[in-house]
Amino acid sequence: MTRKRLLWLYILIFVVVSSGFSLQLPAFQVPQPSVVYDVNGKVIKGLSSENQIVIPLEDIPDSFKKAVIAVEDKNFYSHHGVDPAGILRALIADIKAGEVVAGGSTITQQTAKILYLTNERTLTRKIKELWYTIILERKYSKDEILALYCNSIYFGQGATGIEVAARTFFGKEARQLTVPESTLLAGLPNYPSGFDPYVHPDRAKARQEVVLERMAAEGYITQAERDSIAQQPLKYKRDHAIIGDAPYFVAMVREYLIKQYGENMVFQGGLKVYTTLDLTMQQAAERALAQGMKGRPEALQGALVAVDVSNGQIRAMVGGRDFTQSSYNRVFATRQPGSTFKPFMYSLALSSGWTQADMIPCEEVEFPVAGSPPYKPTDYGDEPYHWRDFTLKEAVMKSDNVVAVTLNERLGPARVARYAENFGFSGIKPVLSLPLGSTEVTPLQMAAGYAAFANKGVYSAPYSIIKVVDSNGKVMEENRTQQKRSVSVNTAYLITDMLTGVMQSGGTGAHLRSAVGRPCAGKTGTTDEFKDAWFVGYTPYLCCAVWVGYDDNRQVNQSGGVVAGPIWANFLGMAGAAFQPSDFPRPEGIKRLNICMDSGLVAVEACPRPVSMAFISGTEPGIICYWHQFEIPLLPELPDWLNPGQTEDEGDERNDNERRNEGGGEADDEPGEESGNQPELPGDNDTPLQQIRIVP
Repeated sequence: MTRKRLLWLYILIFVVVSSGFSLQLPAFQVPQPSVVYDVNGKVIKGLSSENQIVIPLEDIPDSFKKAVIAVEDKNFYSHHGVDPAGILRALIADIKAGEVVAGGSTITQQTAKILYLTNERTLTRKIKELWYTIILERKYSKDEILALYCNSIYFGQGATGIEVAARTFFGKEARQLTVPESTLLAGLPNYPSGFDPYVHPDRAKARQEVVLERMAAEGYITQAERDSIAQQPLKYKRDHAIIGDAPYFVAMVREYLIKQYGENMVFQGGLKVYTTLDLTMQQAAERALAQGMKGRPEALQGALVAVDVSNGQIRAMVGGRDFTQSSYNRVFATRQPGSTFKPFMYSLALSSGWTQADMIPCEEVEFPVAGSPPYKPTDYGDEPYHWRDFTLKEAVMKSDNVVAVTLNERLGPARVARYAENFGFSGIKPVLSLPLGSTEVTPLQMAAGYAAFANKGVYSAPYSIIKVVDSNGKVMEENRTQQKRSVSVNTAYLITDMLTGVMQSGGTGAHLRSAVGRPCAGKTGTTDEFKDAWFVGYTPYLCCAVWVGYDDNRQVNQSGGVVAGPIWANFLGMAGAAFQPSDFPRPEGIKRLNICMDSGLVAVEACPRPVSMAFISGTEPGIICYWHQFEIPLLPELPDWLNPGQTEDEGDERNDNERRNEGGGEADDEPGEESGNQPELPGDNDTPLQQIRIVP
């Protein structure tokens, strides 16, 4: 007996004596798909649903079969299941290392491992794999073993078997695969996550070229065919039938679970994953985004994410228009937020002693910048300046840029940047344009940040998984809400009051309020050159952020209020059915007054633009509006000989007054409605000018 046969005899004796398992093939270890549940206990389809569909060998393309043989086991049809020399080398390496470090498995060995064993890296498991391989070769034909392998191997993205892989990566049945597609798929099982074409397309293409090179070496294709196949482009697409519910959310959960527990446990280990998603709200989110993007350019993308304001749990997530076309989740894309960042700065102002009634002029102004030309903020539209004072509340309602930058300069950009960290942001640049959205954030960050205002100033870190339980009922992880106070209860209410003003007459979001159908607060946002359109806002229960734009930063050419706002409003209108309509609760110590927006003083009956404002008791204005305290009479009509006609100077003055009375804001905002006009000049036939008394 040769030395090689003696070694194999010793191995088999060791298997039988020390490992203690049946000499017969055990029953297949049927994979237990993991199940994902929403917050109400409903099953979310998609993580492992239909993750394995068995098809006969004749339905598997010859190109795929030749590809896997060439790259995985070139001697498949000539050996008896194992490569003795390769196994011996692997065993020696494993013994020296004290663990399994070497491979060299044939297709039959891989099949035995998939069907009968776990992924544990032990010497005993390797020996069992060897024994089962020998029995498989005796019991089944080579074609049957190849069919078992093709139907059982894992390709990534939750796809087990060639049929589901074809549907997952190319949106078609396996029998419809082209040669380039077959050769691409043949390379994935070696490292499913590393060669994932959706995540690493360059790696996947490089792996395909390795497969093609092996096929050429084995004579399955010519070198010319190899070059031709390698040059053919591949278009990845998911079959609608297998993406399931909430595909962007499920993909996010899947990626996290794989990192934590491994692919085998996730797709075959029978995990029970309890998430924060609400399927009813998710469906509303998908409908709202689909309706809002209907008729718009195909390349234009959108994202929507909603969180429970009380705990940060993600209730809905849509990362793009069509998951089958693009699995990239734009909820995590960093983009400039435009004016939706302004409330965080205004929050600091109110915390620092400013009030909603304080006034800042919108006029031409420039700020020195070290090493650069002076910075000159302007508003969008025909007029870069409005040449009048704005109360802080009106500045938010109309989204005035000049006022925001001026306030940022007075507060200190570095201070504002540090303050923003209280709302979950990091790496904020302390620049003058910060309140205009010059930093980059994600829609999820914006939703969580705004939710702090709705939650009485308490920030909740957003999360998606409540707990994970294994097939035996053991809790593998459990997550709880992580909170911190970002701002005082009173300041949070003041910001909410300012953002509810945005939704009222004269505000940039007034056209959206009816669609929400309940008390709401929000803010529009549009970046420079119209590259990003936003709307972020909340009800007392739910906060939602919507972004619309192009992945390549092309111009959207529409404002946040026009393109993102309706999506936001429609979603909250549909999702709000789960909650009883209620207003934002007013804390003790908050006082409300009607304030004249022209003067910032307590409004009187004659004030043409009064608005309700909230104040911390003791900070409210104590002076009645003296601009409009009295009915303002007209000047007496003069004789014709004393009134020859309007002079050129008078015309200029009237035009200037008209210009000062124009409302305004950034390009993303809908034009606000004015509730009245500025008063006429004092004087009439009955009341001499000298008798009018100004009340201090």
